[in-house]
Amino acid sequence: MRKIYLILAIISIIAILSAFGCNPTQTVTFTQTPSTVISPPITISLDYFGIRDTHWISQIGGSRQAQIQLLVVVADESGTLATWPPASMQNPTTFDMNFFDVKAMTDPIIYRGSVTGTLCVYVAAYNTGKGQITKGQIDIISKWPGLPDVAKLKDAVPDKELVGYCWRIWSAASNWGIGEPYDQKSDTGNLEVWFRIGSEQLPEPIQNPTLKPNVIIDYQPPTGVRTSGLWVLYTSTFTFTLRNNESFEFPIYWRLDTTSNPMNVINFVTYPTEGEQDVPGNDSVSITAKYLFYTSGNYQWTYIAEYPKGTPITSWAGTLTVSP
Repeated sequence: MRKIYLILAIISIIAILSAFGCNPTQTVTFTQTPSTVISPPITISLDYFGIRDTHWISQIGGSRQAQIQLLVVVADESGTLATWPPASMQNPTTFDMNFFDVKAMTDPIIYRGSVTGTLCVYVAAYNTGKGQITKGQIDIISKWPGLPDVAKLKDAVPDKELVGYCWRIWSAASNWGIGEPYDQKSDTGNLEVWFRIGSEQLPEPIQNPTLKPNVIIDYQPPTGVRTSGLWVLYTSTFTFTLRNNESFEFPIYWRLDTTSNPMNVINFVTYPTEGEQDVPGNDSVSITAKYLFYTSGNYQWTYIAEYPKGTPITSWAGTLTVSP
């Protein structure tokens, strides 16, 4: 089974490219006669990888975390040079990841040696909750000339969900990418990898990269806000909008930061000043509260969006005027 798994790991990215409309003759197959150009010894370090969407389905519920497995193929014009996870790894590493999560690789060196002609690095990430490789990808793989006939494995392999994939190709003219750190994104932006290529020494790594959600707060302060008296209570309606510009739904934490306090603004029981809101992809949700004031003046009024909680990603700040 380890040999079968390794075959699937090596060729799964080929299936991915084909399934997503890429021309494999241009991206993953090589010339029959290898180039005579040989690179100097190189080292490739995959330092971090991150995903934006865990493919969690809010209607189903459960944990928003995903068990992510990474597949890496290093190849040149002569064929595959290295894969990660290696065949010797009995239990391939999985990563517990949430939305916009970035993980550091504990053993980042994925290849040492020379390459012939073109250097190619392919990376794919899967949600392991659905198996090792999809049946549809096995169907595609089985039709490729010169590849093993793995169609008979289709019934034995459960589905796995593809989270993202990306690749990069260098030639001798670009010095096989030596001497630069790279930040590579998938076409959809859902997978991002940070790696380095060096010869005698590796370039300095990118420090602690992050993925930031694309969220906007829309807000227009109400006018005519008045203070309440001993016998008359005046409440004002406050509405702000969380706009999610990502293509998928995820929870956004929000909070109101104001110079008011419990003695002059009543909002801590009926209308809280913080919360969590699931916002659909490419959509928005409005949150409304009624606040009551006993003291007139100018108030600092700031709405802050966070993800994860405690990490601000955007805000709206202004002044609220409360009249006597």
